[in-house]
Amino acid sequence: MSETAVICLDEAVRCEIRRELAVARAKHGNSWEVQSIANSWGDTMDDRETLAAIRLFNRTGSMFAGVICSIH
Repeated sequence: MSETAVICLDEAVRCEIRRELAVARAKHGNSWEVQSIANSWGDTMDDRETLAAIRLFNRTGSMFAGVICSIH
């Protein structure tokens, strides 16, 4: 197999993030949550965390849908 036939996993993940961001912007515009995820990518969130966050947002409409809070 030639080198050009091999797709780098990191690049595949980044392509998926860009695709999911495009879906989010098409559905919700450039909302503060979409901007927050996009601006955190590579800063406070790595590729895998960013992909998980944008997928959660696209599925639920909120990046906080998975946050569980308990007050004692």
